[in-house]
Amino acid sequence: MNRRTFLTKDIPAAAAFGLGAAWSASAADKAVSPYYVEFHYVHMQNGSQTTRMAKWLETRLLPIWQKHAFGPVGFFNTEVGPNLPTTLMVFTYPSLAEMETLWAKLGSDPDYTAAIQESEKDEPAFYRSESVLLRSTAFSPSLIATPSSEPIHKLYELRIYESATGRQLGYLHDRFGGGEIESETQREQAWSAFRADPDWVKIRDESIRHGGEIVRNITNMLFSPLSFSMLR
Repeated sequence: MNRRTFLTKDIPAAAAFGLGAAWSASAADKAVSPYYVEFHYVHMQNGSQTTRMAKWLETRLLPIWQKHAFGPVGFFNTEVGPNLPTTLMVFTYPSLAEMETLWAKLGSDPDYTAAIQESEKDEPAFYRSESVLLRSTAFSPSLIATPSSEPIHKLYELRIYESATGRQLGYLHDRFGGGEIESETQREQAWSAFRADPDWVKIRDESIRHGGEIVRNITNMLFSPLSFSMLR
């Protein structure tokens, strides 16, 4: 797999991911050091690529990543999104330096090289891959592996909010940090209750009063964790 990383900086945006089980105690309960999250998308064709990719990730790559102390690593099927089928891998790093160190060690591991060659032995494993690297905000809680005692959550949501200007993005961050921070049915019930909540209405109206309509566009994607995902 050729690994290419794109650090998106052209459009002011904020991203939120998760349903709660993968997050630790809230930022209000304890201070959290900044960290980095990489979303790596593997786009495939309909057919055998999806099952082969899942098996390869579980049996070949996950043990190698664990050997080199990557983690937690999440693996998800895209249920709703612009490109299907797509597998999403989520990596977390305490720093950019640690990220570079981990991938340098991986690149020199003969087991990793062999695993890549195996994935491409008979036919292409996918047709395109892409990565986005994000830095956590000051109010973002830690992303930790889901305890094995907890049930698998069936649905994760990635929401990307775009603002027209850096100033408005600042107001959006203030909104998230100021109190804004599920099965599909639970998701709909939660959002309906959230939109009608007077505290949320107050926060929304106050941010609009200061910065205008600070959200230009929202992108929504839904994911389900694979059985071997460390975030589930």
